[in-house]
Amino acid sequence: MDENITDSDKRLASEARYLHWCLFRLSPDELTVERYRAVHKKLFAHEQPSLAVSRVVDRRLDAEAVEFALRRRRAGTELTRKLAILCYLAEVRREYLGLFINRRNSRIRAWTDIAGAMASSLWKLVKGEYAIRRHGLL
Repeated sequence: MDENITDSDKRLASEARYLHWCLFRLSPDELTVERYRAVHKKLFAHEQPSLAVSRVVDRRLDAEAVEFALRRRRAGTELTRKLAILCYLAEVRREYLGLFINRRNSRIRAWTDIAGAMASSLWKLVKGEYAIRRHGLL
């Protein structure tokens, strides 16, 4: 194991892996984890770690649901930014193309995707609101 890896680096790697899993249901490769740590060190260098983000990761809460509920309250900007970073890192990678671009032209599929997204969003909001209250994330 590399002796230059700090506890902070380990925490960020764990955070990157968990948040990536929440977004994509995939384990990230090491390049994505390393890029996440590098970006994090630049963007969050002078900020104290968020208690909400730490609790989401430590307690394995649904990060998407919590972020959605916090964003509606105009809170949790650190979690929003961290999830956005992972999306930015993923969207330029070939293996994620199908998650960001629809390759088939189908009205029926588009409408069913919209209906599914609406139902999923409602579920995520309810789940996120519950997690915020249950785990004291505000």
